Amino acid sequence: MTMARVTFYGGVDEIGGNKILVETEDGSVLLDFGRRMGYTHDFYSQFLQIRSKNALRDMIRLNILPKIDGIYTPNLLNATLLFTEEPRDEQFPFDKAPDYWTFNGVMPYTEEKHAVDAVFVSHAHFDHIQDVSFLDPRIPVICTDKTKTLARAMTDVSPSGVDDQYYEVNRNLVIKETGQDPKNQYKTLCLNEYECSEITQAEKPVIEDPKTKFLFTHEYTPQYREFKTDLEDNVKGIKYKLIPVGHSVSGACSVLLTLPNGKRVLYTGDIRFHGLGETTFDDYVKAIGQPVDVLITEGTRIEKENIITEQEIFDEMTKDIAKAEGLVLINFGWKDLTRFSTVYQASLKNDRTLLIGYKLAYLLYEMHVAFPKEYPDPRTMPNLKVYLQREGDLLYSKADYTKDKSKMGYLSFHGRNMAKADRNIVRIAEVLGLGGEVGNKNNPLLTEKTTCDYKEVYDLATHHLSNGVRAYQIRDRPKDFVVMFSFWDLNELFDLVPMDSEHNTRYICASTEPFCEEMEIDEDKFMNWFDYFGVHYDWEYADEEKEQKIFTRRHVSGHACQKELVELIRAIKPSRIIPIHTTSVATFKKIFGDAVTEPKYGVPIDIS
Repeated sequence: MTMARVTFYGGVDEIGGNKILVETEDGSVLLDFGRRMGYTHDFYSQFLQIRSKNALRDMIRLNILPKIDGIYTPNLLNATLLFTEEPRDEQFPFDKAPDYWTFNGVMPYTEEKHAVDAVFVSHAHFDHIQDVSFLDPRIPVICTDKTKTLARAMTDVSPSGVDDQYYEVNRNLVIKETGQDPKNQYKTLCLNEYECSEITQAEKPVIEDPKTKFLFTHEYTPQYREFKTDLEDNVKGIKYKLIPVGHSVSGACSVLLTLPNGKRVLYTGDIRFHGLGETTFDDYVKAIGQPVDVLITEGTRIEKENIITEQEIFDEMTKDIAKAEGLVLINFGWKDLTRFSTVYQASLKNDRTLLIGYKLAYLLYEMHVAFPKEYPDPRTMPNLKVYLQREGDLLYSKADYTKDKSKMGYLSFHGRNMAKADRNIVRIAEVLGLGGEVGNKNNPLLTEKTTCDYKEVYDLATHHLSNGVRAYQIRDRPKDFVVMFSFWDLNELFDLVPMDSEHNTRYICASTEPFCEEMEIDEDKFMNWFDYFGVHYDWEYADEEKEQKIFTRRHVSGHACQKELVELIRAIKPSRIIPIHTTSVATFKKIFGDAVTEPKYGVPIDIS
């Protein structure tokens, strides 16, 4: 009988962090490679971050990442590979402290010897995609088109650290002595010391921007992971089918594998059937077809029996906004486009303009570019604007926003701006007489053949600055607006709430419940701010004995409840059920008995 087995390195007795290795004699694949969020929070917090230059080795030692040979980027496991020559200083004790530099218990990925041939990403939540950052870039990522688009947008609007390389891969690094280049000796106080730096490119690449077709000059050639978005294909004899599912993020899918031995393995990913405009239960079961041999299912809400639909959330939210006598603040995840649609439609129903953050605006535009028939251009949607926060010197000056490009508009990259010869947004501003060196006679942009309109490029790059709504404008007509508002926006209350007049501001919580102690503390702080500024909100006790309060929520989970999961499992008739992404395997056993196999971390389960 042909060998086949599955091993779980995350999602075992925890919510999220799914890392599932499926092995056959011909090839092997990973099903998700996400961050173990709860477990990671046991060690790290907002003020204690992972050491970027030692991240992979530290996280393996803490068991945040698994000890699997043949999957990780070599220089992240072995920093000595970054040295350009043998170091001369005693500060590099390779023999005395080898664990400073190398994690010897794990072998890196090589072309000749590697453990997996592809990684499937079910959706773009961090607990399913983030740790792809540490996988060798030669391992292709298989996902839906929407997940790829979302991963790119997340990369564009977020800081790029070593653990944010699930789409764009950081540039090549070397460790070398400083001061080797006489031209750069002025930059360092201590000559001939060592530093880790990016490998410079002598020629600055000129690369076409996919949205505007303008040729921007870059400092480095961007490097991206290989993404495959075919819904059906095979990897080393393992046939696969990606099945769209409903979830609280666009592009989510289940993965159906047919192994070389004929066994059918269905991995649900995160799944629900109570959203709006998402895959129906009947369509999902039809896509699976015949019964499966092994069902790897999420069970986040296996103990919850109630089903709340997105339609019910819309109805309640519409009433909430209608009753509000002033400004409405509402909290929801910027990647949840279903919830965005609900909030937007509820705002429209009340003849209010929804003001969103720059990340959501950027994502909506990216989705429009990739899927124009499904997602309208956010710039043309009625009663939709970007809330323009004060940045930098807090002057509402355009100069305050230049350091974070995506806060300005719909371009995350404005080009290299080190010389007049560079092709960048400053040169375009010169052509238009709006910035740079007005009247620059040496500007060659207009004389070259172009495929774009310069005014259109400039407007796209600075759209939020020209069309965003500011807090003082909201103060004039607070009943005209609903503002997207999160914990990280609390400083905006200084600008939104007048000091000496009644304002009747109301807050609606449309986000998930706290799932760790840090989030509970943040919720307490949220309430402290609202109490001080007189913002109205609804609350209830999370723990009445401890008098622990939480916000009353207008929220529907991204996960199926017990009734939905039971109905699904009985419809597809699996021979074997392996629950993950849950802390309630016992409930599965109570309902399905001996059909349930409880996974153990790092222990292979034979599925031959």
